Amino acid sequence: MENKDKKLQLIQMVLDKVNAGYRAEEVISFTFDIVKELFRCQSIAILTKELKSFHLRVVTSRGLSGDFIKHFQLNEKMELLKNTLSQPKYILVDESSDVKKRKLYKFEHDFKTLLAVPMRHGNKWVGFTYMDSGESGAFSDEDIRIFVELVNLITVIEEYGRLEDQLHQISDYDGLTKLYTYKYFHESLAHEIKRADHDRTRLSLCIAAVDHQKDYNHIHGHKKGDNALQLIGRIIRDNVRDIDIPARYGGAKFAIIMPACEKDEAKRIAETLRSKVEGATFEEKDPRLYLSIALAIYPTDAGNERDLINRAEQTIYFCRRANGNVVKIYSEVS
Repeated sequence: MENKDKKLQLIQMVLDKVNAGYRAEEVISFTFDIVKELFRCQSIAILTKELKSFHLRVVTSRGLSGDFIKHFQLNEKMELLKNTLSQPKYILVDESSDVKKRKLYKFEHDFKTLLAVPMRHGNKWVGFTYMDSGESGAFSDEDIRIFVELVNLITVIEEYGRLEDQLHQISDYDGLTKLYTYKYFHESLAHEIKRADHDRTRLSLCIAAVDHQKDYNHIHGHKKGDNALQLIGRIIRDNVRDIDIPARYGGAKFAIIMPACEKDEAKRIAETLRSKVEGATFEEKDPRLYLSIALAIYPTDAGNERDLINRAEQTIYFCRRANGNVVKIYSEVS
């Protein structure tokens, strides 16, 4: 098959990926791999605009080093943005372009041909995609036409991916506490148990129940009760490790998955949470709100997800019988 025909079929291949249900990032990654091979470019990249500024960031690329991407700043190239925005279709920079323009459009590599296509979604400008080459006259009129069509398609896919990510975030987070949902907790626990088996590490499961929440709501009202749960959720979020997975377990209960966490470290974190809630300012009138916190360790206390949750739940009952505001490990009460 001629190279020209392959380039024309690339658009259909991208559409086939979309219709097959591939995620946006997978489709764009596939597209970039094929573009770099067929167009013989030395680098290709998508630069998208931050939501609340005109700063751009590299979101997908081929041929750029990780160090360049990490330190990339386009703040000083505002003229480049203006030039790109002013073009209805594309900008072609080659050896006949003036030196100032060539310098402006230089990214990591020196080039002899560069093609930049603005990305617009409706009336909104979202960024641009470029590819460059070390060869003179590297891109034919047909190449330019195909690339412009591809970028238009990529723009729609990229915007769809943003919406997809936002929907996933909404569905994964509890609206009140901003912690993960009960569903996300169960999916993550199954995944982390498999990881613990593979890495031969221990996993700690923490279930925390708010003491006196029912009486608190009765006296202060459900709105104040929700405010209290929000504060406790924030305390949990701010005092667990970055790799931990804190979730709203239901009602006035929370759960925290602690990967690669021995019982002593898990108990230290749990004690910090208990102490922070004990010292928090809620309403002045009684009852005070506290946390009863139960810990169960995988695989020491249980060999599967269901039993691990049951062990932690059993320990919560023990904490409640002991008047709450306490941290207990399953092995201490069994």
